[in-house]
Amino acid sequence: MFFNSSKWTEAPKEDASPIRKKGAARFFEVLGRDGLSFYKASMLCCLGCLPGFILMALGFIGSSVLFTLLGGIVGGMLGAPFLCSLIDTILRSLRDEPGFWWVTYKKAWRQNWKDSLLPGFVLGLLSGSWLSMLMILPAMEAVPSIIWICMGAGLIFAAGLFTYAFAQIPLVHLTPAQFLKNCIFFFLGYLPRTLLAAAVQAAYWVLFVLFLPLTLPLMLVTGFWLPWLIAVMVVYQPLDTAFSVEEIIRHRREEELNDSMENHSMFGPRGDD
Repeated sequence: MFFNSSKWTEAPKEDASPIRKKGAARFFEVLGRDGLSFYKASMLCCLGCLPGFILMALGFIGSSVLFTLLGGIVGGMLGAPFLCSLIDTILRSLRDEPGFWWVTYKKAWRQNWKDSLLPGFVLGLLSGSWLSMLMILPAMEAVPSIIWICMGAGLIFAAGLFTYAFAQIPLVHLTPAQFLKNCIFFFLGYLPRTLLAAAVQAAYWVLFVLFLPLTLPLMLVTGFWLPWLIAVMVVYQPLDTAFSVEEIIRHRREEELNDSMENHSMFGPRGDD
C-alpha cells in the first residue's frame, strides 16, 4: 500500500519492537531524557521561521493579504528543514536511539532540506491563506456559518495531512506524488489517530494565533516541540508499521557495532608484536 524508499538500509524481519511505556508515561519518559534536545531543536526551528513570522505579523497588523501570504511562504520554506530536523530528533528519541544530538541534527538537516522545501512551501501558502481569511471574514457582514465550518474542517485536514508528510521526510525519500499518496493512505487508514494528532496541532496553533501577542512568550517555552512531540507519538505506530522503523534501526545499530569491532581489531593494540 505504502511507498517505502528508506533513507536507511532495509533489514530482514526480526522480533517485535521492544515493550515500552505508553501514553502519558511514555511522554514524560522521553521528555525527561531528551527534553533539552527537543528544546534546542525547537528554538532553531523558531529562528528558521522568524522571518516568515515577522512578515505575517506585519501583514496581519496592516491588513495586507500579500504580506500575510508572502510571510507564510517564506516561513514555510525557511522553517521546513528545521522542522524536519526537530521531527528527526523526536523520532530518534521514540526509537530510544543513542547518539550525540548535534551530530545527528546536522546530518538530518543536510539529508532532509531538499525534500522539505515543497511541503514547506505548500504549508506556508495554506497557513498564510488561512490567516488572511481569519483577517478578512470578521470585517464582512453576515458570513455564513458554513464558511467557518469549512475553515475548521480544512484546518483539521491540513494538520493531519502535514503531520504525516513531515514525519515521513526523515524516514524515506520519495517523489511528491508518492508522499501525497502515502499521506492520504495514512490519513484514512488510521483515521482515529489522524484526528487526534490533527486536533492537537490545530488547537495549539489556533490558540497561539488568537491570543497573540500574549502567547509569544509561549514560543520560548513550548515552541514547536510540544505539539509535534504529542502528534508524532500519536502517529508513530502507523509509521513503524509501514516503514519497519524499529527493524531498520536495530539492524543499523548491529552494523555500526560490527564495524566498530572490526576497526578496533584492525587498528588496535597488537600485543607482543
